[in-house]
Amino acid sequence: MIKTARKPSAFLTYVRGHKRAFREGFFMPWKRPIKSFMTILTLAICFYIPLFLWTLWLNYDELKQNWQNQGTIALFLDNNLDLKEAGIFLQEIKDLDFVEAANLLNSNEIKKQLASDEQLSQIISLITAQDLPKQISVKIKTDTTLDTIEQFVAKQNINPQVEYVSYDKQWLEQLQVLTNTLLQMARISALMFILIVMVILGNTIANEITDHKNELRLLELIGASWAQVRRSFLYMGTFFGLYAGILSLLMLSVSFMWLQDSISALIQSFGVAIELHGLSLMQMLSVLGLTIVVTWLAARLTLSSRLLNQIQD
Repeated sequence: MIKTARKPSAFLTYVRGHKRAFREGFFMPWKRPIKSFMTILTLAICFYIPLFLWTLWLNYDELKQNWQNQGTIALFLDNNLDLKEAGIFLQEIKDLDFVEAANLLNSNEIKKQLASDEQLSQIISLITAQDLPKQISVKIKTDTTLDTIEQFVAKQNINPQVEYVSYDKQWLEQLQVLTNTLLQMARISALMFILIVMVILGNTIANEITDHKNELRLLELIGASWAQVRRSFLYMGTFFGLYAGILSLLMLSVSFMWLQDSISALIQSFGVAIELHGLSLMQMLSVLGLTIVVTWLAARLTLSSRLLNQIQD
């Protein structure tokens, strides 16, 4: 008695189809290595520019914290105010919603701060004999609006417990403008280059479909669905994203190594000393995941029913 072969389950058929599409998607770009490399290089550049701005933004957070420490509001207290009254006033400042931290500095601590400044350290010996007033150093939260800060400063200017308020409005405006500019540049460049990636990858996949039109017609004749036909091209788009993401990360590392000395010198010219750093392992994995999602989405949008009609023509 002849035994009939058992028909594989739907799940096993689905897995086998994806394995075959995975292999085809992996090897398909390398049938034309030079053309594929140029496509990957173009995609990598499109990912690299917003990635570079984003990494600068991450480093800028550390620089911003240093600038924020330098840009605290200084409240010089009245000389007649004793330590108990100064402590009560300090607690009132700390209880404000927009205040991140506040510290009471005595004359010795103020002298140490002056001595740590390269410009003021040269004249510190001239004021050591002076009775410096007590000072409250107020650090404002980064998301505080300028109007809130100005209202706080105006209130302290008429406070009888405060002799003088040191507040650099121009510095805070420049800090806020620089923050918003970097963020907007990163967002706009990311949006524009994602659109470019979709156009480039869409054109590449359309050309591949044209080159394999006869093979795809044969698959259609033997009963393959459109979902099965496009599966290989979706994997191809995914691999393009993976390769481009890896290459963009390599370009980012080389760029930071090349610009390390120049950017560090620029940062130190502002009076802060921080070291530029690249992306962490989790951030790099997130970047690769994002590049894969973008290229898969570009491939998915390209593989519309219009291309199926193109195969049938």
